Amino acid sequence: MANIHSFSHLHKICESAAKKTSYPLVLKELKRQVPRDWMPIAESTVLFFLPRAILDLPTKKDRRDALDSIPNNTPVTNVRQFVEDGITALWEKDRELAKGSSKGRQG
Repeated sequence: MANIHSFSHLHKICESAAKKTSYPLVLKELKRQVPRDWMPIAESTVLFFLPRAILDLPTKKDRRDALDSIPNNTPVTNVRQFVEDGITALWEKDRELAKGSSKGRQG
């Protein structure tokens, strides 16, 4: 278990844990790396990395399975909806950026 010495350190741990994508595995990774007194902030911070990690999964089924792994009874309310909304926002932004870059190639 690491001693947290800065927010950027916690940030890196949360970003890495989010790449597990399955919510129980994400939490398991946080519990392995984060001291107990830092867990509430880690559990909140990892939610900002989870949408991108899930969106980057290779198939729609993988993304659905990852989203379905988030239980409805999390300590922080509306986690699943927050992550799902984040995935949608990122997907729309990625699509918008892809359209912009394809227009640049045509001209």
